[in-house]
Amino acid sequence: ADTLATAAYRITQEALTNVARHAGADQVGVRLAVEDSFLEISIVDNGRGFVSGRTVSGAGLGIAGMRERAMLVGGTFVLETRPGHGVRVVFRVALAAAGPDRESERG
Repeated sequence: ADTLATAAYRITQEALTNVARHAGADQVGVRLAVEDSFLEISIVDNGRGFVSGRTVSGAGLGIAGMRERAMLVGGTFVLETRPGHGVRVVFRVALAAAGPDRESERG
């Protein structure tokens, strides 16, 4: 659980750092949701965006790091962007069952 918490924190931190350094955005939204045993974190900005497949100077390693962190915890990482239309980053991962098996408790 600590590894997942760290990955979620670091991915969010890096995405927000990229917005602050590169996006030129005046709005950014962060959404954290748990649905159907999945944690999903999305960060969306209204900044300048960039051509997909190309990264702005200095952001390439950060994006690769976010993708790697997501993979290490069995999650997915998606980055969507277009010039002039901001960036959307989504990290999604299945949550491990917390606590004892509920079925076995019903006996």
